[in-house]
Amino acid sequence: MASGFLILISFFTRIPIGRKLEFKEENFIKALNLYTLIGAVIGFLLALTYLIFNNQISFLRGLVITIMYIVITGGIHLDGAADTADGLLSGRTGDRIFVIMSDSHIGAFGVIALILIILSQFVLFSLSSIETVFMMPIAGRASTIAACWNKKYAKNTKGMGTAFIENINIRVLLVNLTILFVFSMLSWYRTIIFTACFAAIAFSYFISTLIDEKIGGMTGDTCGAVAEISQILFMITVLFLKG
Repeated sequence: MASGFLILISFFTRIPIGRKLEFKEENFIKALNLYTLIGAVIGFLLALTYLIFNNQISFLRGLVITIMYIVITGGIHLDGAADTADGLLSGRTGDRIFVIMSDSHIGAFGVIALILIILSQFVLFSLSSIETVFMMPIAGRASTIAACWNKKYAKNTKGMGTAFIENINIRVLLVNLTILFVFSMLSWYRTIIFTACFAAIAFSYFISTLIDEKIGGMTGDTCGAVAEISQILFMITVLFLKG
């Protein structure tokens, strides 16, 4: 499990783990129970950044946290969101969507998606409290798990995306939701945080259902899109409920 979690960290973040790991699918699948904990690791680093720049102008703090988030994740979810926007909004059907999503060149819809996501993160990080910043990536990873539950891998090719999406069973879902619940209950504004987490998860599952109807399942790119959208929705909901 520990080895698998380090594999998850090395794949989904740019956090150095100090040693080279051999990918073993069995360990990777077992560690999916702890996937939401990756969000806690990212959230801790973002919260630390928040503290360092807490005395600065809020928009400067928001900018630095936005940059830090991109650095920590390596932009992997942003890349997925851009590819998803290009593919699903292209007006094409069938395998042509996957061809567009796999293209290394970014299209107009992808550029628009990136601008909207990064701008939203900048504004929301500037206005959010430290616990919202900490909880944001946790809610995003739990939402990704929920989005993949009961789904299959959409592409015919096999890879790490297949191992991730097609092994999100009810046990993995419940364990990750429990982790999210525990962190939510440790928050000062636990009712607001919990409600925002629920909204993000419900919306991510709804979005994944629409994606499933469009392309017949989920892919690594659509997982990235769900993560980014759910995180933004989470922060918006917290700010709305706090008034």
